[in-house]
Amino acid sequence: MTEGRNYHFFSHGGLNILLDVPTGAVHVLDDIAAKVLPYFAAGNIKDMGKEFSSEISEATLAWEQLQGLADGKMLFSPQPHFSQRPGGGELKALCLHVAHDCDLRCRYCFAGTGAFGGARTLMDLATAKAAVDMLFSSAAKVYEIDFFGGEPLLNLGVVEETSAYARQQAKALGKKVNLTLTTNGYSMNQSVRDRLVALNLDIILSHDGRQDVHNATRPCPGGLPSYQDITRNILELVPRLGEKYYIRGTYTALNKDFVQDIRHWLDLGLRRFSMEPVVLPPSSKMALTQEDLAFLREQYWQLAELAQEEPFTYFHFNLDWERGQCGARRASGCGACIEYVAVDPKGGIFPCHQFVGEDAWQLGTVHTGITNKSIPEQFLKLGIESKPICQKCWARFHCGGGCHANAWWTNSNLDQPYDLGCQLLKMRTEAAIYLKVKQALSLNCSEGDFHGIQKKGYKQAQ
Repeated sequence: MTEGRNYHFFSHGGLNILLDVPTGAVHVLDDIAAKVLPYFAAGNIKDMGKEFSSEISEATLAWEQLQGLADGKMLFSPQPHFSQRPGGGELKALCLHVAHDCDLRCRYCFAGTGAFGGARTLMDLATAKAAVDMLFSSAAKVYEIDFFGGEPLLNLGVVEETSAYARQQAKALGKKVNLTLTTNGYSMNQSVRDRLVALNLDIILSHDGRQDVHNATRPCPGGLPSYQDITRNILELVPRLGEKYYIRGTYTALNKDFVQDIRHWLDLGLRRFSMEPVVLPPSSKMALTQEDLAFLREQYWQLAELAQEEPFTYFHFNLDWERGQCGARRASGCGACIEYVAVDPKGGIFPCHQFVGEDAWQLGTVHTGITNKSIPEQFLKLGIESKPICQKCWARFHCGGGCHANAWWTNSNLDQPYDLGCQLLKMRTEAAIYLKVKQALSLNCSEGDFHGIQKKGYKQAQ
């Protein structure tokens, strides 16, 4: 693995892969070009000639091909700079906490088992409508609302009425609203499933995989198991959703072999999912540590290989080579407090769902508007330009500086990313790039450029 400020090189599965960091261009090198690369990056053609004296013609050709990529601004390309988040920072997404209560007691829950450190309460319809009105007052053209908790199914009536209101208001304004609901699935009896299907929204279903893993991390109150009920409910709902769902799992120190949990989902017939690393204090027995990284890297490589064997959609492998990431995401991957806010059951506004319950981070209310304007001013400047460590990282344009909440809760500093999370993201991104390259090669072409490069002659600097 080789890194420079503007390029990243790694090898896996017999492929030598070179990423141009600023543009996102990906190149596959043959073995000679891979060996020439460090000399080319250093501009050291003299020493290259000495090293490859017996293969000088091949090495010279590789150098010329690398130079061609550089001349075409597909390698060592200029670094883009953003003084603030592109697009002006219009509010477009809302995490609506319709319930600060839950029917599970997940042992890694960042929300204090659903209450977010306060009283167990539900949002009323008037507050939900006020939150929608606040969102729709922005100039964005497409809005996103996620019904969240705690467990939002405990307040399904308000979810239904708010969904109808949001769609009605969006239609009146000539705009679009996309609705999502995040649920643990425990309370989904037949009637609830029918009502969810009728709502026609996207659904995120929390599930941690194998029965022993799931029961250890996501028990009912009193420690009773939840796997059988939740799994049954999910399997009865998913066939009615088409592609409007994701299974969302969390891996901890208890299931570092999380690919086995993904295989379990596949055995159940589930094909759309993500599996996220837990974020916990180091003192927790479920916390991930630096010592786990080598093992977890192998898990991501296994997942990339599995993705070539079985058809499924893994959220974090969804790289768009045709259009690339938008400028806003490249500059600051997290839109918290600028394009996205969370609203608690009483109408309090917070930068994101992970800051809810912390009075120091409250921006205002849906009734008063944003009154603490100093907080958005901080977040507007956050991104890779404000984080020195990100400016040296090859994956900076794949994450835009990482999760602001994780940075704060682990380092008490919005500008200092959560290091363990950074390491895991880079592993996941390498695996995703490798998988896309394998898929492109299997089609005998480059997905991004569609130049029709034949597989037989592809292993060159191009």
